[in-house]
Amino acid sequence: MEGSSKGGVLSHLSLLEAKARSRKTQLHQIKELRDKVEALRIQRDQLRAEIETHKILQKVRASLDKKCTKGGEEEELQVKEGEKMNEDSEHSQLLRLMARHTQLKDLLHAHHIIGGYNITKTIQGRRVCASLATAYEGVYLETYNVEFDLKPTVRIRRHDVPPFIPVDSLAEQSNMQTDIRAFLDTLSKYLNGYAGRKQQLKLVKERHKSVEVMESNVLCSILVMLLTVPGERVTVLCTLKYTDHTRCLPTGVYVQCEADKELPDSPQWKNNCSLLMETPVHKALTIMRDRWIIA
Repeated sequence: MEGSSKGGVLSHLSLLEAKARSRKTQLHQIKELRDKVEALRIQRDQLRAEIETHKILQKVRASLDKKCTKGGEEEELQVKEGEKMNEDSEHSQLLRLMARHTQLKDLLHAHHIIGGYNITKTIQGRRVCASLATAYEGVYLETYNVEFDLKPTVRIRRHDVPPFIPVDSLAEQSNMQTDIRAFLDTLSKYLNGYAGRKQQLKLVKERHKSVEVMESNVLCSILVMLLTVPGERVTVLCTLKYTDHTRCLPTGVYVQCEADKELPDSPQWKNNCSLLMETPVHKALTIMRDRWIIA
């Protein structure tokens, strides 16, 4: 019976891991599709601008050719004021289209440079703002923005990334002049790691009312919980440390029990520590509760 129970739990864990991998793959595919749609939309607008520009250029050329064939000052004086206004209007429209065409080319170039991250705004082709969305378990969370100056050199102008994320340090480690995407990829990992840990803490508080959160910090890189062992009237102090800030899983789990000094070294609690290292904390606590390890 015990072997069957373990097999069932392992099978359930494998199923959960498969679902998690599937969700991660789906999120990645959704992001790739959105990036492709954004790039195609920019290309569509660029082509439309080019077509309109060519049409008006043809009209302007035809008008100029017509004037040349007529020649003479007398014929020029006979041109109606309304026609002059139309020509002025066409020239103004041409200039606007040419400016829009240049802007779209700069936008498409910037979109290519930063590796497909969404561009929220641009200023005369010299500045772009990349948006980095965060998500956890299929739920989209906060979106952060980083604004870059593209000329004369690529540099970060401003951002709304939390101050405890080392943006400047990450920028220094990356060669943004040739590969902004490497910087954005690393920054995205930091932001998603933070968002995932923060979301886990929220789920622990919502789903595990008997678990007392004793300590956590703004980066959610440490989590100290007080767990109650049912039937034994003892409490366990469990500390999770996340030294890799790009991940949602802890790099160290430490257990203390004042009432029973030997409990942390027991096989059961060693298995619990391994579970907490390999499983998101809110899910690990649910498994431990279902096994009657904690209240």
